[in-house]
Amino acid sequence: MKILSVSAFSGGGSTLAAELITLRNRNGLVAQFTNYGARWVSMWAPDRNGCMGDIVLGFDTLDGYRMAGEQYHGAIVGRVCGRISNACFRLGDQEYLLASNDAYGKPVRNHLHGGIDAFHNRFWKSRSFLTPAGEEAVEFSIYSQSGEEGYPGNLQVKVTYLLQNNNCLRMECEATTDRLTPVNLTNHAFFNLQSSSGPAVKKNVLSHNLTLNASAIIACDGELIPTGSLLPVDGTLLDFRSPRTIASSLAEEHSQIQKGKGFSLAYALDRKEGEELNFAAGLSDETSGRILEIYTDQPSVQVYNGYFMDGTDIGKDGIPYYASAGIAIETQGYPDAPNQPAFPSVLIDSSNKYSHITEYRFKTM
Repeated sequence: MKILSVSAFSGGGSTLAAELITLRNRNGLVAQFTNYGARWVSMWAPDRNGCMGDIVLGFDTLDGYRMAGEQYHGAIVGRVCGRISNACFRLGDQEYLLASNDAYGKPVRNHLHGGIDAFHNRFWKSRSFLTPAGEEAVEFSIYSQSGEEGYPGNLQVKVTYLLQNNNCLRMECEATTDRLTPVNLTNHAFFNLQSSSGPAVKKNVLSHNLTLNASAIIACDGELIPTGSLLPVDGTLLDFRSPRTIASSLAEEHSQIQKGKGFSLAYALDRKEGEELNFAAGLSDETSGRILEIYTDQPSVQVYNGYFMDGTDIGKDGIPYYASAGIAIETQGYPDAPNQPAFPSVLIDSSNKYSHITEYRFKTM
């Protein structure tokens, strides 16, 4: 099992040194993280024969992440993940202008994933520890000054990853502020359950079966900005309430899907009241026998098959990443919520903190 090495993540040119943190559980699972973007950089999980493989896309070195065309591999993105239309929002009588860093949007580009020098592009403080149950964990923290990327309020953020002995990786995000501000964090890992030890064997995720616990999507326009409406998935290519292959969703034309290429879809999750966490998504691969189940307390999940990937980025083991090399399943609040008063609010202030819990549960069939 060739896990990422500490030496490959040395340097970084920051006041904080770059770090690589490795968590292990008693069943042999290994999860690795770096303080650059509080990123999840590898996840070694068993296939049906007990062979361990890395199922998270990424790079062999820190420089691979810093120079990649796809900037968000495994990172915590925010302050607000996803897109904010026209790179602005209002709170009361005050308009806030954000960084315009999205490829979409004319003549004004939209705001994407917190901005340019946002959380994915900064070095976080880290603290590794053992829980009372003897399970390994790492806590990342960062301070965001009022005005960064255009956002109001000083913000203190903490993200904890815990690798449990039941083969679950639990992610807990918290944030506090001193004034009203939007916060919507997510992890942007790309998964491919057909792990391999060499570039000739690695496959895309088109044959993976995807399940989404959602009867509606958050409809978006051609710039991937929400229209404010929910679109039922009944009888459409968007319906993943029963598991089916990712490829099957690309077979025909649909307003929310690029035929034969890919999708970036925001689903409104079906939730049961009173539950700490609700089932959000499932991913399975017949070839390896691996299963990933995702549970969360968030109301939405963004599903993106990386259709912008064009082979320019060379990932782990020298594998070029093309469209559908992996799939991102990002638990979060509704996108563009600061501009959509009908959506669940993502605002916090000094009297209430932001909280987000997601569990990634690894199984085999």
